[in-house]
Amino acid sequence: MTVTTAVMDFPGALDGFIERILLPDTQFRLLLRRAVGDICEFLKRSAFLDARPPVRVLKVVKGGSSDKSTSLKGGSDADLVVFVSSLQSYQQQLDDRKEILQEIRKQLKIWGKKQGFQVKFEISKHDNPRVLSFRLIARDDKEWVDFDVLPAYDVLGESPLKKK
Repeated sequence: MTVTTAVMDFPGALDGFIERILLPDTQFRLLLRRAVGDICEFLKRSAFLDARPPVRVLKVVKGGSSDKSTSLKGGSDADLVVFVSSLQSYQQQLDDRKEILQEIRKQLKIWGKKQGFQVKFEISKHDNPRVLSFRLIARDDKEWVDFDVLPAYDVLGESPLKKK
């Protein structure tokens, strides 16, 4: 093999290495994409069904390696910023986030059992945590996703373009 041939084969070899060694298997990547989508839909539809006065999730913005398709074998992360209708100011976000996160936690426990995932919540050291952290573990215990859920006040409101 000449140096030129070796250099030309390098991109393919590198792609193969990444696929075999670094990336989670295809089944887990599909499971991850579905789980993140399902959690976002669940938050929009069901997270605050029992809340009085009524509360709804306006939108969920995704981030983390799961959103950027940069997950690695052994674990991934997903960040979900949850814009909640009951938050009308930054001060209210600060004041109410603990209760909002408690409700999301309660509902995610129910969701996880229904979907067959293990959901392990991290205990916050803060009296008024800014984030709900949990690990979603696949049935085989080999792959997992760390989630951070952050409630947020939608300072920009609904886009005028969406109202049309």
